[in-house]
Amino acid sequence: MKQLPITSLICFLAVVFLTLPSCTSVQDLVESGNYEQTIDVAQRRLTGKQKKNPKLVAALEQAFNRVTAEDMARARRIAESGNADWPQVFGIYERIQRRQDALRPLLPLVDKRGRQAEFRFANVDDLMVRASENAAAQIYEDALRLLAEGRNGNKAAARDAVMQFERIDRYRRNYRDAYALAAEAEELGRVFVIVSMVNETGGYLPRGFEDELLRVRTSGMNDRWRVYDFTPRRDRDYDYNARIVIHDIQVSPERVSERNYIDEKEITDGEEYVLDENGNVAKDTLGNDITRPRQVVVRAEVTEVLQTKTAIVTGSLVLYDNRLRRIVDEDQLTAEAIFENYASTFRGDRRALSSDTRRRIGNRPIPFPSNEALILDAASVLKPKLQERLANSYRVI
Repeated sequence: MKQLPITSLICFLAVVFLTLPSCTSVQDLVESGNYEQTIDVAQRRLTGKQKKNPKLVAALEQAFNRVTAEDMARARRIAESGNADWPQVFGIYERIQRRQDALRPLLPLVDKRGRQAEFRFANVDDLMVRASENAAAQIYEDALRLLAEGRNGNKAAARDAVMQFERIDRYRRNYRDAYALAAEAEELGRVFVIVSMVNETGGYLPRGFEDELLRVRTSGMNDRWRVYDFTPRRDRDYDYNARIVIHDIQVSPERVSERNYIDEKEITDGEEYVLDENGNVAKDTLGNDITRPRQVVVRAEVTEVLQTKTAIVTGSLVLYDNRLRRIVDEDQLTAEAIFENYASTFRGDRRALSSDTRRRIGNRPIPFPSNEALILDAASVLKPKLQERLANSYRVI
């Protein structure tokens, strides 16, 4: 008897060992009731194969027929119960249809032994129509219940009603008056916030301070459920008052400080002769004088004048619930505007100056800003902080 070459034997054994576990694992999935996984694995392994593995074909056939029968029985059981969950029933029929559509490209499925698998398809078209009608009606009734609560002031219920009305589209498009009721529920679910400023400093605020502070872009704050107004509207009942309370404003004196320092740097300044050990100019092999770069240390005495003045605004953002008639959140706010000007002069070698000093050389002292101007600058600094805090108020509202 002729022996197989060792390489052929190894390849044959490898194919056997790789094939057996795959078939065994698929059969194990069937026996353990993992039908969806069985179908997925078997379909992937059978797609594109000319010679279909009998065990894979049988496993796919068995899993498909079992899961279809189980799903049909489950859908019927839920539908016939006293309190049917029709969206769930529709989902089961949809899953059956999706599974059948995925299998159709493989049909007829014949294994390499010539056996054709028999798949028991279920006609779920009419069942899906009935389930979708009932699901839409069921969700609509639940949405109406939530809308009624929303009309009584329950904003959370109104928002849930919107979600339910929108959910109907999955089962029936343009169902009854769902779109109009969803728009009503969305309006009922919105929270309206009026933002205002209160001066509790006991002093005078510069003209334009409030306008500057409240000139906030609402595009990054308003969303589906929250609307901020900085000017009251008569046609709105506000749920919250967001009060910007200014507690204190401090403006520092005008300060002028002077300091003197020295910039020093080693630089290359021309060339110098190289001397030999006797103090004579050294020569190269051609008799030419040898030179090298001459390093020198240069210095410059710098006089710097610094002008500074600051304005600090402290306050808080107070969120008041008009329905509960109490403060529900309070956050501290602080902003500082800084005026700073450097004017520098020097004596000595310009080449010694550092890059920072060079930028300031030539600057001249300038007039200090007025207290009012600096306070308005502080309002500009405070504004983005205020906007961020308002945008984050969803944690409370």
